[in-house]
Amino acid sequence: MVENTRLRTVVCGSRFGQFYLEAVKALPEQFELAGLVAKGSERSRKCAERYGIPLYTEVDQLPANIDFACVVLRSGVMGGNGSELSLKLLARNIHVIQEQPIHHKDLAACLKMARQHGVHFRTGDLYVHLPAVRRFIACTRAMLEQQPALYIDAACATQVSYPLMHLLQEALPTIRPWKISHVIKGEGPFQVLAGLLGKIPITLRAHNEVDPQDPDNHLHLLHRVTIGVAGGSLSLVDTHGPVVWQPRLHVPDCHNIHGALSTAPPVHLLENSTQILGTAAPTSYKEILLKQWPHAIGRDLSAMREIIMENAANSAMDTRAQQELLCSRQWQDWTQALGYPVLQSNCSHQPLSVDILKDAALKIVEDSKEHSGPMPHPKAESDVFTCTAYAEDEVLGVDARQVKECVARLDEAALSSMLFALQSQGTLITAEYEYSEADIFSAVKVAPCHQHVLLRWLQILKERGYLVQRGENYQCVHRMTPERVYERWNAVKGVWNGKLGSSVVIDYLMTNAEQLPQLMSGNQQAVMLLFPEGRMNVANALYCDTRIARYLNKSVAEAVIRIAAGKQASCNPLSNAASQDSLRILEVGAGTGATTDVVVQRLRASVFGGVKPDYLFTDISNFFLAAARERFKDCPWMRFKIVDIDKNLFEQGLKPGSVHIVIAAGMLNNARDTDKVIQGLMQILVPEGWMLITEPTREFPEMLISQAFMMTHPEDDRRNTQTTFMYTKQWLDVFYRAGAQEVMALPDEDHPLAPLGQKLFVVKKGTT
Repeated sequence: MVENTRLRTVVCGSRFGQFYLEAVKALPEQFELAGLVAKGSERSRKCAERYGIPLYTEVDQLPANIDFACVVLRSGVMGGNGSELSLKLLARNIHVIQEQPIHHKDLAACLKMARQHGVHFRTGDLYVHLPAVRRFIACTRAMLEQQPALYIDAACATQVSYPLMHLLQEALPTIRPWKISHVIKGEGPFQVLAGLLGKIPITLRAHNEVDPQDPDNHLHLLHRVTIGVAGGSLSLVDTHGPVVWQPRLHVPDCHNIHGALSTAPPVHLLENSTQILGTAAPTSYKEILLKQWPHAIGRDLSAMREIIMENAANSAMDTRAQQELLCSRQWQDWTQALGYPVLQSNCSHQPLSVDILKDAALKIVEDSKEHSGPMPHPKAESDVFTCTAYAEDEVLGVDARQVKECVARLDEAALSSMLFALQSQGTLITAEYEYSEADIFSAVKVAPCHQHVLLRWLQILKERGYLVQRGENYQCVHRMTPERVYERWNAVKGVWNGKLGSSVVIDYLMTNAEQLPQLMSGNQQAVMLLFPEGRMNVANALYCDTRIARYLNKSVAEAVIRIAAGKQASCNPLSNAASQDSLRILEVGAGTGATTDVVVQRLRASVFGGVKPDYLFTDISNFFLAAARERFKDCPWMRFKIVDIDKNLFEQGLKPGSVHIVIAAGMLNNARDTDKVIQGLMQILVPEGWMLITEPTREFPEMLISQAFMMTHPEDDRRNTQTTFMYTKQWLDVFYRAGAQEVMALPDEDHPLAPLGQKLFVVKKGTT
C-alpha cells in the first residue's frame, strides 16, 4: 500500500473541468492541485490564474512529479481528443480518471496502457454520486430484494445517456442480456427505444437533439427513471430528485366500498398515494452547480484515490474494468440504434418564471378550500401514541399466519442447534442417562461468563420438550443430527428470505449455530460474528433491514416528528425564549445507528420547517461514535458522547430535566438493572417528556445462540423469572414505577407483526 499522502493532481479542460478544479480544491488533505492542462484560451488563462496554478498546453510540459490527472475533455467518440490525451498521460505513469462517455475501444486501450505502466485508469461519472441518484440506487436495490422488476421506463437526453446506463448498472442485479427490439423515430424531439435490459422490459425515450453552437446545453431533461414491481413503482423524477414511491392502487372487492373504507380500511389503502423518499426540500440550480456537482465529483475522485493508495489487486481491477467495458458497449449499442442527433441551431435559453405557475396553482387551492374545509395541521403530541400508523406500509404483503410460521420454524431451528451443540460435545446424548449441570458444564467447557446463557438453554429446551428435568438432572428426548439441523434452517430460509428480512440474517444465525461450541467455551467471540472483519453489513441486515426493524425505526422517527410538532404548536410566537428553545434528544446505546439514521433523516427535512434539534448520540464504544461522527458530519446539531448506562448517568455529564426525548433502541435488555436505568433516564427528561423504547418482549431462541453471548448477566426481575428478555407487563411495571404518566406498547397483539415479539414503548413522563 502507498503511504498516505496527497496526490499531485492536474485537471485537463477548463470548461466542465472547472467543476473538477473545485472538487480537487475542496479535498486538500487528499489532493494537491498542481496545474491545468488546456489549449491556452482566455478562459483557460483566467481559470489557472484564479486557482493560482500553472497552465500547461501540452502533456510534455508537465513536471515529473504529477501523480494523477482528471481528463475532462470530449473523448474520441464525441469528436474530441480526451482519450488520446489519457493515453499520453498513462504512458507517463500518471493515474487517470476520464470524464464519460468513452467508446469501449478507447476504454480498452486506456485500460491496457494503464496495466502496462502499473497505474490505474477509470471512467469518471459524477451523476451516480449525486444524492438523489444514490438514494434511488439504494431504494431500487432494497425494492428488488423483495419483488422482481416488471418494467423500466426511462428518459434522458442523449448527451447524458452514458450515465443513465451506469445508473441502471448500479441499481439492477445485472444489465445483461441487452436486447433492442424497436426504435421509433418521428415528429418531435423524442425518439423511443424498446427492448430488454437484464431480462427486464425497458422503454427509453431519448431527447436526441443538439445545438451545434452549444452542444452541452438546452437539454429538455437529464434523467428520469421509473422501475415497476408488483407493489408499485419507484421513480427518480429528475437527476437531482426527488425519489418517489407510488404504491399500486388496488380497489377492494366488496359490496359496500364506502362503508368498508370508513370503518375498517385495508392497511394498504392507508398508505399515501405518493411518498417522497429522503429529503423533500427543493434545490436550486445554483446550489446544484456550486455544491452538489463538485461534491459528487469529489466522491468519485476519493474513490479513485483509494484505489491508487491501496494499490488494488489485479483481480479487483479486472472486475471493475469488465463492468466499465460492459457499460460502454451497451451505451454504444443504444446510441447507434438512435442514430445521429437532430441538429437544432440557435436554441436560445428562455427562462420561465415559476411565479406564474405558483399563481395558477394557488387559485385552485383557494377555490378548493370552500369545499374541503380548513387545511389539516401537522400531527402533534396528541397523536404520538398512534405513530405506528406511519409505518404500516411495512406490513404490506405480510399476514400474521406467515409471521407465526416463520417464528415457529426459527425457534425450532435455533433449539435444534442448541441441542446438537451440546450433544456434539458428548453430553445429553442418551435418554437412559441423567446429566447434572456440572456434567454438562464440564463436557462443553463453558466459559464462566457464559454459564448463565447455558443455564437459559437448559431451561428453554426443557420448556419446549427437548429435555426432561428429573430433580436437578436432565435427560434428552431426541438425538439431534446435523442433517435435521440443516433441514430446519433451510425451512427457515423459505419463510424468511425476502419476506421478513435479508438472507444475511439467516446466514448470520447459521454461522453462530455452527460455532456454538467455540462460543460457549469463549474461543470464539460473538462480536466477531456480528461485525466480521469490522464490517457492518450483518449488523445492518439485523437492525435496519428486517421488516420489524423498519417498522419500529420508522415509528420512532414519526413519534419524534409528532413530538416536535406539538412542541412548536405550544410555543408562544411572541416569546423569543420559547421559540428559540431546541428539541433536545438523547439516544442511549445508539450503537450502529440503525434507529438514528431514520430519525435523523426525518429531522433533516423538519429543520426546514423550523425544528431546531439538539441530538446527543451516546454509546459505550468509541468504535460506534467514530462511525457516527463521520456519517452525520453534515448535521451540526448532533453531538457525540461516551455513556455507560450501568453507571451513574449524572456523574457522566448528563443533567436532570435536560431533554425532551430519550431514545433507546433494542439495548436496555443489556442493562444490569433495568429499573435503575429507566429511573435515571426518567430524571433526565423534562416534565411531560417522552421515552421511545424498542425492545424484545419474549424469549428468542435465535438470540440465545447469538447476541446472548454478548449480553450482561441481569440483576433485575429477569433473575427471578429466569428469562433473557422482559415481557410486556414487566416493562410496563418498570415504566410506571419510574414515574410514567402514560405508556403505550405498540403494535398491539392483533397486528400482523406481533408474533415477532418486539415492541415500541411510547412513554410519557408525568408533570413532576
